Amino acid sequence: MTGGPFEDAVAIDTNVFVHLLNPQNNPDGQINDLLMRLFEQGVALLVDDGGRIAGEYERSLTPHIRRLDEARNERQILRYWLRSAPSRAVEVSEGDALMAGIGQVIGGEAAVDRIFVYVAFKEGKVLISNDERDIVFGSDRGRGYVPRRELLLRNTQDFRPPGADILTAQEAYEKARG
Repeated sequence: MTGGPFEDAVAIDTNVFVHLLNPQNNPDGQINDLLMRLFEQGVALLVDDGGRIAGEYERSLTPHIRRLDEARNERQILRYWLRSAPSRAVEVSEGDALMAGIGQVIGGEAAVDRIFVYVAFKEGKVLISNDERDIVFGSDRGRGYVPRRELLLRNTQDFRPPGADILTAQEAYEKARG
């Protein structure tokens, strides 16, 4: 245990790593700083035992890494998190109550999104995600609107340990800064 705000492990959605490379999503380098703080604290990366998260990272991020200049900080950060960071594989059960609660909120084709939420929630850890539509907020913000992350936490409260949460990269950055 590191004693930092994210303790010993965290799940990080692919889009956070993609946003690291986009100045519109990372205008002041907050994602760089967040990922460096997590590195310095020795935080492990939560992944699934079936390799779906690793596959998602590989498909989505390897082309970006190849195009980055060797001298760029972002290339080193991505290499660390995708190749060297300590990781903890979480056993995923597609048919348990935790997955069912997640599936009530994130359905359809978003299988990897459900896996990201599952590994964090099963361990009672934080998922850092900038997926505002499918995970954080949702697209329907009409009358009676409840953000998706609140629905996910509510639907799973009886099937996960305490400590589970979903934060955007900006929220995680602010929490890491103290």
